[in-house]
Amino acid sequence: MKIIGISGVAGAGKDLFFKLLSQKIKCKRFSLGDELKEEIKPYCLAHFGIDPTNCSRKEKNLIRKCLVSHASIKRHLTEGRYWINRVEPKIKDHVFNQLLNNSLDEYSCITDIRYDQYENDEVSWLKNELGGILVHISQFKITNSKKIFTPPANEDEASQDGKLKSQADYCYECQFIEGTQEQVEEKLSNSVVKDFLKSIKK
Repeated sequence: MKIIGISGVAGAGKDLFFKLLSQKIKCKRFSLGDELKEEIKPYCLAHFGIDPTNCSRKEKNLIRKCLVSHASIKRHLTEGRYWINRVEPKIKDHVFNQLLNNSLDEYSCITDIRYDQYENDEVSWLKNELGGILVHISQFKITNSKKIFTPPANEDEASQDGKLKSQADYCYECQFIEGTQEQVEEKLSNSVVKDFLKSIKK
């Protein structure tokens, strides 16, 4: 299976990396976080009037603690396997359908590998069970000649991000780019994404 997992703190550019990657190669998006948002959507709508599957970053920040708490309890009860078990059948169905169509040129891309906490957690699942590779993205600004990285959004990210980076097959530290969305995407596509594609095709 051709599997790519993307890690990094919230706001580091994981979804942007996938967007630019999908413009260069065939790849289908999968997300552990999407499974969480779908599961907790009825609760968030009923109590907060916010749809976690379709909300602004400001709204997401308001309900982030609720999302993290629900996800964490489910993870604890299953030693990290709950969200994996929800998304894995979808990935395997996708790969099976490719086999049926005699077409294995499309990658499966998991855009939010966040944990290396339990023995068979997300990193182990990605690498040892799916045979995938892990990419770590971080973003920084230069302040007083020093790199200041986008900070973790919560304690979980703070405890896990260093582990994820150390386990990554490819690490990219991207400097914040001033300019329009088109300018940002063009620069990243011609640098980070181009370099990554060269690496995996070797």
